[in-house]
Amino acid sequence: MGNMVEDLGSVIKKGFDTWKANLCISLPFLFSSIITSIVALIIIGGAILAAVPSLPSLIPHLSQPDKITPELILPLMSQLIQNIGIVIVAVIIAMILGLLISAFFAAGAIGMAKEATETGSTNLSDMKGYGKRKFISLLFADIIVGLIALIGFVFLIPGIVYALPVITTSPEPTPEIIMPAFAIFMIGILIMSIYTLIVSIMFALPRYSVVIDDRGAIEGVKKGFNIFRKHKLDVFLLWLVALVIGIVVSIILSFIPYIGSFLSVVVSVIVIQPLIVIWWSRFYLSIVKPAGDL
Repeated sequence: MGNMVEDLGSVIKKGFDTWKANLCISLPFLFSSIITSIVALIIIGGAILAAVPSLPSLIPHLSQPDKITPELILPLMSQLIQNIGIVIVAVIIAMILGLLISAFFAAGAIGMAKEATETGSTNLSDMKGYGKRKFISLLFADIIVGLIALIGFVFLIPGIVYALPVITTSPEPTPEIIMPAFAIFMIGILIMSIYTLIVSIMFALPRYSVVIDDRGAIEGVKKGFNIFRKHKLDVFLLWLVALVIGIVVSIILSFIPYIGSFLSVVVSVIVIQPLIVIWWSRFYLSIVKPAGDL
């Protein structure tokens, strides 16, 4: 284990220099976004066409929305409802494939960040190597953390338990009846949101443990959590810096007319996400490698 964690300012500055010298680190995020979108479009789009075979008949009317009447829509809706099972299965398949694709490129990106941090350069062969070797472990580590985050749903239970009998037994629910149930439910949502944020901080490092230390999913989650326990403040500060930068950039770009949302996505994929992965990788390496090796 390293003797000391690299100063957060140094992690950010040197990480930025690493990103500038290795702009190819943005490619895993770009590939992931494009391929996931294409796969989802083909699978879900194909399922919708299979479920609603007469859907193409609507296309000529799209240029004249006023001609899209209920008489035209209702038969299509009926077909969709009758074959909704096809669409649900397609959505599930697309989600599973999306998770696998995302895990492959995330493992590849972390591997590239590791190589760039340690050696000064990286390339797409690093992405391919780390992606193939570590994507299953990374996916299962993500699932474990996701399940821990899902425990937060217990905070909604009091609101649901209180609301259901009140709403179902009251012939005409009044504001006096609805408001207490709504208040309890909203408090539950607030607590669940806080819990989810805490989980995202506590388990910010398992992905890096899995890829950088070449660990299995369970071992990686344990190691990442143990590092958090020993370096709570550093982990929290880096998490906060990454969050604030992402939010601030998104808000600034949203003010640009017409293309603001598109630019926000592009900057996130090409700049923000690669930078954050490099920062976390460097931070993790500064802990697990002997001091002065970076």
